Amino acid sequence: MNSFRIACTLLRNNLQIYGFYLIVLVVTVATYYNFVAIQYNDTFAQITARLQSATVASMTCGFVLMCTVVFFMWHANGFFFKQRQKETGIYMLMGISTSKIGRVFAIESVLLGMLSLVLGLAAGILFSKLFFMLLGKAMYLEAEIPFMISIKAIIQLVIVFGLIFVVLGFRNFREVQKSQLIQMIHATKAKPVVPKLNYTKGILGVILIAAGYAVASGFTHWISDLLSASMATLILVSFGTYFFFGSFLTIIFSRWVKAKHMVYKNVRLVSVSNIFFRLKSNYRSLAMTAILAAATVTAFSVSLAFKQYAKDHELIEAPYSISYEGSDPAVKVKVMEAIAASEHQLLGWNAIHLVPGKVEYVSGKKVDFNNDAYMIGYSELEKTLQFLQYPECEKLLRRIDPDKNEAVFIINANTLASPIRVGGEEIRWNGTTYSLKQARQVPVTGNVAKFGKKNIYVVPDSAYEKARESGPEITFNGIRITGQENSEKLVQTLAGIVPDGKVNGYLKQFAQDYYTLGTFFFLGLIMSIVFVLATFSTIYFKILSDAFSDQEQYAILKKIGMSKKEVERSVYLQVGIAFVLPVIVGIAHSVVAMDMLEKVLNVNFVLQMVLGIGLFVLVMIAFYVGISKNYTKMVYEE
Repeated sequence: MNSFRIACTLLRNNLQIYGFYLIVLVVTVATYYNFVAIQYNDTFAQITARLQSATVASMTCGFVLMCTVVFFMWHANGFFFKQRQKETGIYMLMGISTSKIGRVFAIESVLLGMLSLVLGLAAGILFSKLFFMLLGKAMYLEAEIPFMISIKAIIQLVIVFGLIFVVLGFRNFREVQKSQLIQMIHATKAKPVVPKLNYTKGILGVILIAAGYAVASGFTHWISDLLSASMATLILVSFGTYFFFGSFLTIIFSRWVKAKHMVYKNVRLVSVSNIFFRLKSNYRSLAMTAILAAATVTAFSVSLAFKQYAKDHELIEAPYSISYEGSDPAVKVKVMEAIAASEHQLLGWNAIHLVPGKVEYVSGKKVDFNNDAYMIGYSELEKTLQFLQYPECEKLLRRIDPDKNEAVFIINANTLASPIRVGGEEIRWNGTTYSLKQARQVPVTGNVAKFGKKNIYVVPDSAYEKARESGPEITFNGIRITGQENSEKLVQTLAGIVPDGKVNGYLKQFAQDYYTLGTFFFLGLIMSIVFVLATFSTIYFKILSDAFSDQEQYAILKKIGMSKKEVERSVYLQVGIAFVLPVIVGIAHSVVAMDMLEKVLNVNFVLQMVLGIGLFVLVMIAFYVGISKNYTKMVYEE
């Protein structure tokens, strides 16, 4: 029998072992195909402005997905090889050369990859229509997206995954070729050794994680480039997590094992000892699980956050149906008559009074372009927010003392994401110094010409009255009508009434940002599903590997009187620790990542963070119970 036929037979016989691994690969291949297909979809190509955000998002997600799946596949492949070392030794005893065994294992690995590629590609093509429909809905596309098979996406997919499977096959070949018979025969009997304590790496791991957190929380102060801050945080936290599980955790467990009053109770000794003695071989899995857990929670929480942010930002950028500048009462009457004569109805009229001027920061900080900004009074902001029924109106206004020289910084509506921090800063306006209480982005004028790109400073009414004496006051008229989405005809009519003809219709500028955020919302959900599968798989293979190793140990404990209930308690504790530690570290990483996003967007995402963490914890608990039961069955057979 040649190597190919043997490999086919082995693959068929081991499909049950490969089951979970194959499912993850199929989902990954299907997801990657649809990510790549976005770039080559004709409908998206025709909508150039909208395509850019979707393309960038899909390419970013595709790259992250590939990095994740490569690490996962490398780890899973190592697990499968480890579990088949005894099988390899038996083949060698039968006189089969290591080169032929290596070829068989390499071909089997490639065949498994080809199977996942075929199934994943079929699933990706089958569900591509649904994928694009959901993506189009998330991006608010009105165009119908027809079903199509992207040949370019298939070619790219086959090349990328084909290279990965070939590399894994070559790795298996090399591992078998350099293996020794005695090592393979006694592989399952090899006992873990006490891990060495490395205080330098352990402390360094904690320092690196703390440094990464510090960069993430204070990047607005010492790192102006968001990309640099993100990369620095990612690198520091990743290496810190690796050293934390590789060295610092070993130090903690070495102390725990020596604490007799804590360990020598019930079945703790067995569970804690198993984890401690296997840290040397398992710390990479624990570190990878923590990073995947962080990626899962972050991806899901960020997708929810972007959805909420897009909804909130629509009101900030487009609070009015129609707007124009002017204070002539006669023009106002004509505008109202034109609205009454149209098919629309007037819902409300808000006239905002502002004073343009130059603002200077005492500290020399540069915030406003050319120092140009607008000033409005406390009462004016209160009236505007109440008119717009802004949900945080009272909460925002409570922080302003109208009797003091305090001001609030309102970020312009044109800014989508701004890590501006000016709370506590002092500014000068026409010789008067004001203390800034906070920086917020709330709806005032919307993102319209002349007003949308300038920041607004809210001051007490008395201070505003002084400011208007030294500068010309501007009146901004914000109008709300019914049927604002189809008000182009009315806008053209009003342009003939307003003296300068500058009438702003219902803003559609916010749509581009809305499409971008909608894209990230949808792709974030998809990524979170892939990440959670990869997280489950990594934990599953680690626990399964430990169960194989523990079968002999628990068989001995069973003979000396350890009951099944005691075995269950020991297993639940051991598996629980393996779950809890990386999950806690991963959640901590995700909280820091979300805090960084909050600083960038200058908003609060606590609810989305709680939802993301809560759902992830519930799913992990269910998975923990299931895998603990399987573990118990494997190590304690009746």
